[in-house]
Amino acid sequence: MIRHFSQLLALSLFLMACSDNEVNQTETELISDSYYFQKKVFNVNLYDCISRNDKFSANHFITTDRLSQIRLSEIVEDKEEIEGCALESFTLKELTPNYSYLLNNSFLLERSACTSLKDEDLETSIEPYISMLKREEIKVWTGISEIEEDKFIWVNVWQSEESRSEFMSNWLDTRKSGMLANDLRDVAYCQTPDVLMFLK
Repeated sequence: MIRHFSQLLALSLFLMACSDNEVNQTETELISDSYYFQKKVFNVNLYDCISRNDKFSANHFITTDRLSQIRLSEIVEDKEEIEGCALESFTLKELTPNYSYLLNNSFLLERSACTSLKDEDLETSIEPYISMLKREEIKVWTGISEIEEDKFIWVNVWQSEESRSEFMSNWLDTRKSGMLANDLRDVAYCQTPDVLMFLK
């Protein structure tokens, strides 16, 4: 009898320990790089001036001919007019936050007007391309605007013309890039980009 009671007590303690473990179990969450690098949304003010403009604030970047200026800010809907300049304002969601430091100094801006060709989420569709940039450690900041009637703006920011040319040269030489390019063609059509060097 005592032996049966001891076995029952041992079984009860085992079951209580198991149920305690189940209560204390927590879900495991996969933490990726995006957890550490929070993606930001930038307000972009792009100015196209009729004539050379010497009036610009310190937080604007300008082209060497002083006909174009740009200001990036985390303050959305922050539109500042400049006399004699046409303002184009839009927001960009960054896709490569680990290279946001490229926005702090002079940079080469590549801006394309694009048309989305798929109904699915654009970021999900271009994830293989973004993963390739990360894997190959390509130093480029990339951002896209919200899609409005299938239209959006794609922006790449490079440190210099040399870094962009080096990437383009390597991109054209690899077989895998051709496959990625075909995949991107199925996702969106982009016009030839406007390329401008902005100086701090």
